[in-house]
Amino acid sequence: MRDQGRLVEWFDEKGYGFIQPNDRKKDRVFLHIKDFARPGPRPIEGCALEYQVSIDGQGRHRASQVRYLKASETAITIDAKKSENSRHKSSDHALKPMQILIVIYIISLGVLTAMGWLNGMTLLFIVMMNVMTYWFYAQDKESATLGKRRVPEQTLHVLAFLGGWPAAWLAQQRLRHKTQKQPFRKIYFCTIVFNILLILWLISPLNVLKF
Repeated sequence: MRDQGRLVEWFDEKGYGFIQPNDRKKDRVFLHIKDFARPGPRPIEGCALEYQVSIDGQGRHRASQVRYLKASETAITIDAKKSENSRHKSSDHALKPMQILIVIYIISLGVLTAMGWLNGMTLLFIVMMNVMTYWFYAQDKESATLGKRRVPEQTLHVLAFLGGWPAAWLAQQRLRHKTQKQPFRKIYFCTIVFNILLILWLISPLNVLKF
């Protein structure tokens, strides 16, 4: 699949950099000087590019068959940005149900703890899970950008299941990370359901581990 974007970071002495797709919800794409379709001028930050997207051995989005966009072609990009902005406005409305769910979740935890139905240590544990979850997402985003070893997706899912799913959602939106991988997203939403079921079990008579 071919895509368009702009070079937002370039290390000329090392011959590589990163492209930010016009669709801001997409992750940045790794670019090496050898990935250009034909020789040309050295890339500079801000130049418009068209490229083929693939996944390399390190799990990064990588550009290939890259070419510079002409001024007439960048006009198409501007029009695409306008339509993208309108999509963002509609997506803001789509995010509201998730925001409401997080607020209800947090308030419910506070009320259950205040009423003595939920152990205060459990609430503290969930807070710690959220802090750890955001930190792990940030580390994974940085590793994806720099081509380092990634945080296993299983780790992110376990943290979400243990109560860190609100921070996971916040990290996905703020860091623009893990928002495109459909299998990951499906499992993420399953962890939300299982975490809520876990909370319900903790406050139910079926919980034989109450102290």
